[in-house]
Amino acid sequence: MTEQTPTKTDQHVLITRVFDASRERVFRAWTDPEALAAWYGPEHIEVPLDRIEIDLRVGGRYQLTMLAPDGSEFTVGYEIVELVEPELLVLRSDPMPHMGMPEPSVLQVEFHDHGTKTRMTLSDGPYPTPGRAGAEAGWTAAVTKLAAALND
Repeated sequence: MTEQTPTKTDQHVLITRVFDASRERVFRAWTDPEALAAWYGPEHIEVPLDRIEIDLRVGGRYQLTMLAPDGSEFTVGYEIVELVEPELLVLRSDPMPHMGMPEPSVLQVEFHDHGTKTRMTLSDGPYPTPGRAGAEAGWTAAVTKLAAALND
């Protein structure tokens, strides 16, 4: 399998993981709606393909809705602010005051060749201190699901 290193900061989530897949394949898992639907979100969360919108260009929208087992929905929307295929994806979130995040956060995902594998570094924040732990747990679970999807 692969290594995963979450790093704690006061307001940011930082996760580095090495996948046994090409950089292009890992990048595609983030940017192709069908691939994204297979892994995005914490355990027991679904992201239906028809609830994903990706306009893959700087200034485009990246939006999806996660469905919980109890039927509740959580929509996450971003603007694509940087895009270098297959090296970098930077997304600025919509403010989510109902979740205690009145300001946008920035999700940056870097993809590096690591021999025949790919080292992915994910940084997301800033989060209010009480929300960072939940965000870290969610991203850690999602990245584990991504590893499993890449091995299928």
